[in-house]
Amino acid sequence: MEQPWWKAPLAEFVGTFTLIFIGAGSIIAATAAQVGGAGLVGIALAHGIALGVMVSATGHISGGHINPAVTIAFLSAGRLSAKRALEYIVAQLFGA
Repeated sequence: MEQPWWKAPLAEFVGTFTLIFIGAGSIIAATAAQVGGAGLVGIALAHGIALGVMVSATGHISGGHINPAVTIAFLSAGRLSAKRALEYIVAQLFGA
């Protein structure tokens, strides 16, 4: 059974939103805590873990692009239709 057309763009929206929310939150937390260089490691870990979790969570629905640059690369390689790429990019921009 084929999934509804809106599930993949919704997955991209949620994935991008979560990455930006966790990433920005980690930057704010590190700045408020004034932990210096150690905060950079925490920021990097937060981004990496958020991205890994979101790609794993959305990969089976939309491919887990999470980033318009990845979507454009898939479009350029012919692995994604222009219509689907536009849906993904709009969802990713709204998620950010």
